[in-house]
Amino acid sequence: MSQMNGRMRPYLPELTIRDYNTYQWYLRGVRRQLYTTYGLFSCCCLRYNGVLFAILDDSLAGRPATCKKMRVPGTLVWKEMMCQTQGIRLAAQVEVLLGWHRLQDAQWGDLPLYKKARRVRNWIFLRRAYEKAAAENPALERIFAQERDQANVQMTLNSENYTLASEPKSNLYGALYSVLATDDPSQRKSMHYIGCCIGRAAYLMDKAESFLRDKLRKRYNVFLANGITSREAAVESARRQALAAANDLVRAYNLLDIKLNRTLLDNIMILGLRHAVDPFQENQPVSWELP
Repeated sequence: MSQMNGRMRPYLPELTIRDYNTYQWYLRGVRRQLYTTYGLFSCCCLRYNGVLFAILDDSLAGRPATCKKMRVPGTLVWKEMMCQTQGIRLAAQVEVLLGWHRLQDAQWGDLPLYKKARRVRNWIFLRRAYEKAAAENPALERIFAQERDQANVQMTLNSENYTLASEPKSNLYGALYSVLATDDPSQRKSMHYIGCCIGRAAYLMDKAESFLRDKLRKRYNVFLANGITSREAAVESARRQALAAANDLVRAYNLLDIKLNRTLLDNIMILGLRHAVDPFQENQPVSWELP
């Protein structure tokens, strides 16, 4: 099962000051929710994958969030942040569950000693938060469990088919994004497809990034299964397919009835996603969010 780390971020050169502030308010709001519900460790160690979830959930439902000045967790600083909404609470749950399963996904043999020690520390301190989040939202936890089981099966198939290999992660993202949709069946279908596109792109880029490690340790990698022999060729193949997935996403995204924060979401879902693909071509670190 490939790692689910990083985040989809706004594309800053095209972001207005108003949208930048909105994003920062939601970011702080998710962090505050993590702190108050799951403890300081959850707040400090996770990477805010769920911020996009919070914005999407509230914006699709037309649910305006209240912005208040509150203390930033772990500091004495007071800043503006969004208050508790359904989207922010869901984002905090996603953060904890993603963080926990990311710990389980990490290849122990690939980690240097200091990262092994950090992983053990994170496992100890995050476990209670994970158990609480899983109990609060067992449906979300079942999504992660099903994806893990599918990924384990795929590892044994050694499939050469890119779509089949990326299917577990595509299904995970599709299920997570469909949770954010309203009761409108067409909107739920569009959100599921958007998540599948993001999951497919993230899987292929992760696999291209781990190409040399998998080749050295003779582990399954879909690019190796297709006879690709160099990391550069794997990166280029991943970039082309990720761009195609991003273009497919845009078509489904344009069908959504977004009631709030349209320009901010346009920036993240269109410009931010495409910008996340391009630096990868230049061998730069790529960040992803489920967002």
